[in-house]
Amino acid sequence: MITEELYGGYTVSCNIIPMGKDYTLAVYGGDTPHVGSVVMSSARPSLTGEGIGVTSSVLTGLGHKDDVVAKLFAEAVAKSGNCTAVCACGIHIDDMDSAQLETVKQSCEKLLQRVLETIGCGS
Repeated sequence: MITEELYGGYTVSCNIIPMGKDYTLAVYGGDTPHVGSVVMSSARPSLTGEGIGVTSSVLTGLGHKDDVVAKLFAEAVAKSGNCTAVCACGIHIDDMDSAQLETVKQSCEKLLQRVLETIGCGS
C-alpha cells in the first residue's frame, strides 16, 4: 500500500495488485473510504498511428464523482505499462470545500506518480 497525506489527518491510499502484465488498483481515503467508481483502461496503438493510446470503460455509482480519479489512475498505468489496468476508487470527506478538493486532486497526482514509480512505469 502506498499512502499520501491529504490534510487534517486524512489520507488517500493505493493498493496495487499485479495480475500478470496487468494491474488492479484500489484508491481510497478520507473519512469514509468506499467504492464509488470503477474504470478499466486497456492500452492500444494510438489512433494517430504514433505511440500508445487507451480505451476506457467507466462505472460510476449514483451521486459519486470518484470516476475522475479512477480514470486518471487506470489510464496512466495502462498507457505507461502498455497493459490493462482496473482502478476502483472511493474518496469521501464530509463537507469538503473547493480548497480541500484541490488538495485531494494534488495529493492524488502525487500518489499516482509514486504508484507509477513503484510498478516501474514512472518518469
